[in-house]
Amino acid sequence: MVDPAQLSFDIFANTVSLALPATLWAMLFLLAWEHGPFAESIGFGRWAFWLLLPGALLASFALLPIAPVSNDWVAISFAGALFPLLLGALAFGRVAPPAGRTLGQFLAFLAVESATLLLLVLPVSNPIVIAVASVGLPSADAQILVIAAASAAWTGLALGLFLRNPVGTAPAVGVPSRRALGFTLALTTAVLAGTFAASSAVPGVGIEEQFPVFLLPPLSAGFLASGLAPRVFPGREGFALPSAYFATTFGVLLGADLLRQPPLYGNGPSGLYTIGGAGVLDLVYLSGLIALLAAYLGHLANGRSLAPVGGRSSASLPTPLGLLGRSFREGVRGQLEEAISTAAEASREAAAQAGRLLEVPKPPPHRPWQGLPVPGWVVADHANLDALAKAGTTDAREGFRAWLTARWLVYLGRELGTRRFGSVGARTLGFLIDIGLMAAPAVVVWSLIAFATPGDLNALLNSVPFNAAIYGFVAIAFLYLVISETVTGTSFGKRASGLAIRDRQMRAPRFVAVLVRNVSVLPVLTVLGLGSALGVAFILKTTAIGAIGVAGVILPGGVLALFTVVAFTIGGIGLLGALGAVVIALTSERQRLGDLLAGTWVVRAPMAAPPAAASSSPAPRGPDRSG
Repeated sequence: MVDPAQLSFDIFANTVSLALPATLWAMLFLLAWEHGPFAESIGFGRWAFWLLLPGALLASFALLPIAPVSNDWVAISFAGALFPLLLGALAFGRVAPPAGRTLGQFLAFLAVESATLLLLVLPVSNPIVIAVASVGLPSADAQILVIAAASAAWTGLALGLFLRNPVGTAPAVGVPSRRALGFTLALTTAVLAGTFAASSAVPGVGIEEQFPVFLLPPLSAGFLASGLAPRVFPGREGFALPSAYFATTFGVLLGADLLRQPPLYGNGPSGLYTIGGAGVLDLVYLSGLIALLAAYLGHLANGRSLAPVGGRSSASLPTPLGLLGRSFREGVRGQLEEAISTAAEASREAAAQAGRLLEVPKPPPHRPWQGLPVPGWVVADHANLDALAKAGTTDAREGFRAWLTARWLVYLGRELGTRRFGSVGARTLGFLIDIGLMAAPAVVVWSLIAFATPGDLNALLNSVPFNAAIYGFVAIAFLYLVISETVTGTSFGKRASGLAIRDRQMRAPRFVAVLVRNVSVLPVLTVLGLGSALGVAFILKTTAIGAIGVAGVILPGGVLALFTVVAFTIGGIGLLGALGAVVIALTSERQRLGDLLAGTWVVRAPMAAPPAAASSSPAPRGPDRSG
């Protein structure tokens, strides 16, 4: 017999669960694009969107093995856990500066708290749990009660830190915000306790939370952070959003994966247990976004400002082409003075960008083209454009001519800087060197595992260490690129090819920009890892594969399988590489997809000497403006 109430509830729960990820992604997109300066100021600008949506989807095969436990392996998923944790940590640095000190204090506090709580749940026969259960409670409920009591004690300690800064007093610039730190610690502990109470470990399945219970901890954290924002972050209430995201992400990680997952280890066939293993559908990933949405809705409901927190935004400077497009749109709307002013700004930025790329000494503000190899009409046209922007005009024809002038100046600046960008050939060579450097030790590891694994090909392919090594290759290769480019501004292969990574100010890119630019490499690393590992497996474990007839020719099964794997690997890398090369060749600043998303350049090594001045250098031919 069908229960109508239960059926209706199940349909509603499935509908909400299916719609939830898309709703959260839409919220993140609207926040980053509709309120860009505000989103950038709290750490959730466009980079956050690229990292948490396309980046997380592309990182589905990136699992970093942490350690073997009994006959199992524990790993952390980049998509479902590492990316959200990194983004939360970066945002927390804005909430409680200085980032390094307060983040270290936060993690140290959580480490001690987590170790204490873990001792209370492992083993299940803990005397404290037994003592609580002796009053007639089931063991699972006794565990929840013990964790709740311990969490309350840790929350009190965290609030002690919170109260050390008088409520309503803003922290001085450069001084650690104990109030923000204590509040976020208390919120994290509350989410941890709520998640532990709502979750359960199911052998053979993993950690489960039922609808709608799994929504309660993140929603509560988001609304609580928004409600207390005037007291915790006076004058900077927007920081409630990253605080809620950060606390919820860490709280769910600890309350579910740390405290619930260990009882599953060693209680069945060997397996690979992954923190955040469901990727973009994992609760570690989704819960932080749910808390962010709740805090955002609370922020709007209270009528608070969406101006950049602190009065300034860390958004990157607009590009010359972006300014040129804005000028055109302003002209179409009839805003002639704004259009001309923006056109002049586009010309100045084009000259400044060319100067940075060609390493020309910074010119005075009123002479942006000084030192660049340009003809005299460029200087004169820019001066006329500046003069028109200052004087203003109501003549639409003058406004359009000003835009045309700015367009030629922007294109000229782009052509001047193009010579500094790395060529497709040099970038391809550098990436091939990096691939060889990353793949060589991985092949050795896969071979050692293959030799140590008894049995045939099936036994190797089902081996947990072998599969962990495949996933680990994707993760470690990605980390190699991210760490090397963050620390040195290049990688071994790029350095050998005379290339470096720079942002639009010709500085070494920030960590989050390097993360974003390298997520587009993850498909190549995935194909390389899967193909190379399978190739090693077929070479070393082909005795059980019989002969196969192909077009009337009898071939050993292992040879045919190996040929298929090699074709898949080379073809996949070649196709993805060709697509990347096409994008680089077609973009004006020689950027692949990752560079476009992160706002980075791949440039040649520093030039030996700056270009000569206009009086002694051949100049690009200017446009024919005789009409």
